Amino acid sequence: MTEVPGDTIADETPQLDPKTFDLTAWINGATSTVRAVTLYQRPDLVAQVDELQRQLRVAEAIPEDDRGMNDATPQGIRQRLEQVAKEFEASALVFKVEGRSDEAREKIAKKLKKQNVTDEYEVALHQLADAIVEPKGVTVEFLRVLSDRSESQLKKLNATFLAANFVAPQVDVPFSNGSSDSRRRDRSS
Repeated sequence: MTEVPGDTIADETPQLDPKTFDLTAWINGATSTVRAVTLYQRPDLVAQVDELQRQLRVAEAIPEDDRGMNDATPQGIRQRLEQVAKEFEASALVFKVEGRSDEAREKIAKKLKKQNVTDEYEVALHQLADAIVEPKGVTVEFLRVLSDRSESQLKKLNATFLAANFVAPQVDVPFSNGSSDSRRRDRSS
């Protein structure tokens, strides 16, 4: 164990018994990386949120005795802001994207090449559509529509695909720091 000033680092790797560990079973149980990303049907609402936040800053800066009868109150703006934020969140949909091997992605590219489709963007759309496992039925046409309406969200979906393909999986659970800190202290004792 390595000691770092102000922090304790513990090796979290489970101890394996070489006599009983079954590497074949471990490999056979290995799965592809699946990453999730949330996209929104109503990103147009972000402009309303921005404007309401601006109005809230202005309303909060006006002393209550200086507020006119027609001036919006901070409470009223907050209620509207909450309503729009709920509407935005209600439009959320989680997409799950499964990593694909270099070979699998190349197979799609070769198939498309036989159909005279060589445009890199078009190939990438086909590879991405193939990798989306939830929701079911995402097509290249769906991705084109998404790109036309919200290219930033298509890029976010593609970044998730790239992460599933090229970034080694790991899980950080920030809300459990207290409990993991106490486990580290227990192990180091």
